[in-house]
Amino acid sequence: MSRSRFGALASLMAVSLVLSGCATASGAQIEAETRASLPSAWQEAARLPDVVTSQDAVLKELFYRVQVGPDLALAQSRLKEAEARLMVARAGLLPSLSLGGSQTRTEIDGGKASLEKVGSATLAIPLDVFGANRARAGASKARLQAARLDAQRVASATRTNLAQLYIAYRAAQAQVAVTQANLASAEDSLSLAKARQAAGLETGLGVAQATSNRDAIAARLPSFLQAQTAARLGLEALIGDRPGSLAGLLQPIAPIPQLDSRQAVVAPQIWLDTRPDLVAAQQRLRAAGLDARAALRDRLPNLSITALGLETDLGQGVSVPSNSVAGNVAMTLFDFGRLRGLAKAAGAQAETEALLYQQSVLQAMADLETQASAVRQGERSAQAQAANVASAADQARLARVRYTSGLSGFLDVLTAERAAYEAQSAEVTAKAEAARAQFAFALALGL
Repeated sequence: MSRSRFGALASLMAVSLVLSGCATASGAQIEAETRASLPSAWQEAARLPDVVTSQDAVLKELFYRVQVGPDLALAQSRLKEAEARLMVARAGLLPSLSLGGSQTRTEIDGGKASLEKVGSATLAIPLDVFGANRARAGASKARLQAARLDAQRVASATRTNLAQLYIAYRAAQAQVAVTQANLASAEDSLSLAKARQAAGLETGLGVAQATSNRDAIAARLPSFLQAQTAARLGLEALIGDRPGSLAGLLQPIAPIPQLDSRQAVVAPQIWLDTRPDLVAAQQRLRAAGLDARAALRDRLPNLSITALGLETDLGQGVSVPSNSVAGNVAMTLFDFGRLRGLAKAAGAQAETEALLYQQSVLQAMADLETQASAVRQGERSAQAQAANVASAADQARLARVRYTSGLSGFLDVLTAERAAYEAQSAEVTAKAEAARAQFAFALALGL
């Protein structure tokens, strides 16, 4: 090779190495800028006080059952695919050994024939001088880690979905109990109105009002029963079981579950490195950068050493051994831009993953702040509704006493009892919303 050609080849190799180092600069820069842009006071906004929570044995049982449910099958399949790809990538760094054999029979004029047997063993050792194969192996390893984290995130999201359905079931169950209790109270009020009418102390208007109040309460019962059934069917579908399989497990009345998920977010950096989907996005970003590096270095020479051993059996106890060692250099000088196009595509993919990572962090921050606010508001609403229930119950008792004493009309009793029922129903709704916010906040934390 002439000096001019050698100089051109060296320049090409140097430029390619520089470009391979710059391929992932934009991705790494965006990751660093994203981390640096997190506000220093942000973790204070997401911090919430610790609370004492109840343990729900039924919910724990459902969590156990959903681990083998159908929603996790896809994540597990992707995990197996990533493991296989890592195995293939690592194999490119290791020597390969192949064995071969042949038998040749040659007939010569005059009826004579010769039989030649050849056995060979070839050992090929790749020399990954420029690191293309190492980059591919690193990219496969990063994708495997991302697949594991994705499976973990899917499991967390599935548990959260299950908890939301379970909360909906317990809330509907509580609404049924509240409605039935108030329906019984409305029946008592109707009986009281009828008795007072029979005694000449009440007109027919009071009986009509009491009947209307009872019917209005009874009309709400079917919708709560339907919501309870729908939540149970959703739970059974989520764990991959037949309809009706959870009826016995869920039948006993239990309170709406609460979750002790509100822990302090120590620092944004720790949160970035622990939330599974964000760490998976980091791993995919690194994998794309390594793919870009490998694609650029594919344009550089490919070096390998091949050792060949032959044993030729010529018959009649005569064999001829031969061995050889060769160094191989291969480089594509012109391919109509195929390798250059692959390198550009890999670089563009790295930039895409970098932007996706940045977007994922911003969305996760907004999600965490939203859920933290929802937990606070849900807790305040539940406390306010509990106080409202107590005051509405006192008002209903006072209205009944005044009515039986002849100091007020029956409409006041019905109004107070209806307000007490609405307060109890609103308290159940507030407790359910607070529980949903707690589980959503746990998912936003990456738990």
